[in-house]
Amino acid sequence: MCEDTELGPRATVLICPDCTEEVRSIAPTSWAPSWQRPDYSHQDGTELCPDYSNDPGRNTGRRRPSRPVAFVPLAALTPA
Repeated sequence: MCEDTELGPRATVLICPDCTEEVRSIAPTSWAPSWQRPDYSHQDGTELCPDYSNDPGRNTGRRRPSRPVAFVPLAALTPA
């Protein structure tokens, strides 16, 4: 999950909060182009796992893809 770069290990990875799979910053392949299309998808092109929570400012009571969360590997935070 953590890739090495010329500057050292990459510190932050975006993951799906439900299944913890690393996400890509490409819209799901099954969604038609629209203004409500999600910006992130799983590695296989499917939408992120469903989220049914009631966040303020978002539509409530409807199924929608989760928002990705940042994952920072412990190795990136501790000295070698």
